[in-house]
Amino acid sequence: MKNTEKFLSRIHCHRPILYFLAILFFFTTNSCSSAPVISPENAIIPETPEDTNTPEIKTPGDGNITDKNILYVGRWDKSDNTVFHSYWTGAYLRVNFTGKSIGIKLRSNTSLVVSIDGETPRAVVGQSGITLLNTTTLSEGTHTLLVGSAGQNYEVEFEGLVLDKNAVTYPPDKKLLIEYIGDSITAFGGSDNTPTVNYAWQTAELLGCDHTQISFSGLSLSSGYGCLDTKIGMDSLYFNLKNYNHIHERPVIPWNFSYTPDIVFIFLGTNDECGQAPEEVVSLNSRNMIYKIRQKFNDAEIFVMRPFKGIYENALSSAVRRLNSMGDEKIHFIDTTGWLSESDFSDGTHPNETGTSKIINKLVPTLKPFVKNNF
Repeated sequence: MKNTEKFLSRIHCHRPILYFLAILFFFTTNSCSSAPVISPENAIIPETPEDTNTPEIKTPGDGNITDKNILYVGRWDKSDNTVFHSYWTGAYLRVNFTGKSIGIKLRSNTSLVVSIDGETPRAVVGQSGITLLNTTTLSEGTHTLLVGSAGQNYEVEFEGLVLDKNAVTYPPDKKLLIEYIGDSITAFGGSDNTPTVNYAWQTAELLGCDHTQISFSGLSLSSGYGCLDTKIGMDSLYFNLKNYNHIHERPVIPWNFSYTPDIVFIFLGTNDECGQAPEEVVSLNSRNMIYKIRQKFNDAEIFVMRPFKGIYENALSSAVRRLNSMGDEKIHFIDTTGWLSESDFSDGTHPNETGTSKIINKLVPTLKPFVKNNF
């Protein structure tokens, strides 16, 4: 340090400019810290951690048909802003609401299924005008509502909800969506033939998923066959807005695929036996149908379930294997061999209550690994 002072003194006397530069050199090379000098160009500014716990802002709504808090599940025609019209069995809406009562405005009479605060869905006769949906006065606070079509022949012409004074709506919980495609076994079940007591509805509910039932009694997979007068199959009708009840309406309105399911579940083939569709026809049509569905839903897991009596098992499984060989590993075949016995059917074709329970007990663990709720 003394040598340094002598050196600086000598420079200061003879060359002031060199003295200044020496001082600068001394302090930049002999500081207490060996850390590099930080300039604005190389400064590292710590990031503010993202607050992942910030609650979602929920805007209250008024229950009108365009209320963004109302979740429409299934195929709804929303082209008329005064009434939203449901098609296909089991279409419903979900919403949270406040107040001690809740009603629905309908344009025409229909049959409904209703569940408030998670109760077992119950049948309600929907009248043109206002129909009250709760059977008893509700408690203070926020409630959940599910209301929808009670079957393939009951469509809902929805004009809005009727809330208590000062009551509001809030968005319902988010869920994954399973789209079921099938015939009568998927469309309804039970003694009252409602969509809520069959394997599709109950399996999805146990998995905590929303669900659609694009299904109709008597429909085949392959057009040209089936048990209905007009031989149209799901390979064609699935891509329409409206179900078989509107088969003669013109123009035919294509479905706009306004929602995207996470899982697509196909259970068809039983009715292709009406007309004795050849195995190769069912295999080709099922492969083409699945391929077209994949074009609509790029990331969905697609399941094809074997008919319980084994009809067209080889045709359906070979279609899945063919698509797998083309690189699509998200298509799966569910082998139902041994699931049901003859006593599990009500008429040799449709599962009874015991049979339905067995199906559900098999399907829930099969589908559960694919239900990844990220909400």
